[in-house]
Amino acid sequence: MSVEIRVCPPERFTELIKTAEIAFAEDMPDDMIGRVERVADKERWFAPFDGERMVGTSGIFTMNLKVPGGELPTGGVTFVTVLPSHRRQGLMSGMMRRMIDDCHSRGEPLAALWAAEGTIYQRFGFGMATICLNLEAEARSVGFAREWPREGSFRMLPVGEGRELVAPIYEAARAERCGFFARPPEWWEGVLPFVEKDAKGGAARRLVVYETADGPEAYAVYKIKSEWIGRGPKSEAVVDEAIASTPRGTREIWRYLLELDLVRTVKTWKLPFDHPLFALAAEPRRLGTTMGDGLWLRIVDVGAALEGRTYGIDGRGSGQLTIELRDDYCPWNAGRWRIQVADGRARAARTDAAADLALDANDLACLFMGGYAATGLATAARVVELRPGSLVVADGLFPTPLKPWCPQEF
Repeated sequence: MSVEIRVCPPERFTELIKTAEIAFAEDMPDDMIGRVERVADKERWFAPFDGERMVGTSGIFTMNLKVPGGELPTGGVTFVTVLPSHRRQGLMSGMMRRMIDDCHSRGEPLAALWAAEGTIYQRFGFGMATICLNLEAEARSVGFAREWPREGSFRMLPVGEGRELVAPIYEAARAERCGFFARPPEWWEGVLPFVEKDAKGGAARRLVVYETADGPEAYAVYKIKSEWIGRGPKSEAVVDEAIASTPRGTREIWRYLLELDLVRTVKTWKLPFDHPLFALAAEPRRLGTTMGDGLWLRIVDVGAALEGRTYGIDGRGSGQLTIELRDDYCPWNAGRWRIQVADGRARAARTDAAADLALDANDLACLFMGGYAATGLATAARVVELRPGSLVVADGLFPTPLKPWCPQEF
């Protein structure tokens, strides 16, 4: 019997999530499945069916992504799996085609995802838009580079509380960096502690808020994996998210996390490589950093995407660039585009003029939020300069003051 990819019936949504668990070798708590369902647009979740048996999964969250100078509607591609019994039959390619076309038909200029394996999604035109630093810090050895005063206080929030305190902090941080997604109230349910312990017996998640006379300035969501050895405590703090709206908030929330009682190691991931913590640390190597890929971006509508952001390090740049874009997967994007920027805003239009740069859709995605510079990509032969001086022009238009950061996986 042939396999057909179609919209997952709403009444089988839980089955879809549990099918994805098989491919990901994970066991999602029941309360988390409910939270995913509450933020899901059911008509945007697709599955291949072998007869009536579900043999793969995929879905799109309807999201808004912070880009330089604004935000753009974005399809958040997620839960893309194929059961081991049905691999190498083109099912994933079929689901990706459905999802990218769905984004295009809805007028979403961008699609984004977190990749289990980056090589999979580059063939569909995704490029690495953010780079992540992962920490495995020796908590007591990091220290601070200066004797900054201890200011403010901390408040532990009970389960189910705190959204009204932390949401403004997140929005303030989001205003400073691109890469953050908007968070409606129902999305916060998946971020903040919801139950004391999940049904599978996982460690309890905690929420702490840092406050001063000026109000809340930072928060962290974390859990502690307790461990004792013959020489004493060897517990590990796993930080899901630590966000601040001020430099002081950043300093103090990380002071709090690095000084947790009984904790030897503090782990986290998804930090941008220009995160302030590395300038705060007296012993940066004790942070135990490794680098990895972060958010992957797909430009679905080149014209709308290019016109939807600002340009120049101050958002008020000017200049002109013509690109030759290769895009076999989304052929409506392929061809020559002139980008004319004045006072930070761009007009993007088709042109027959000679191109300044040649690049693939993946490369444009890497450039789009300032995660990479055109010259840097050129050193890897990813971007080709066709007119001398064009790389310098691109380097002046696309970068941002702070590197893009996406603190939330989905």
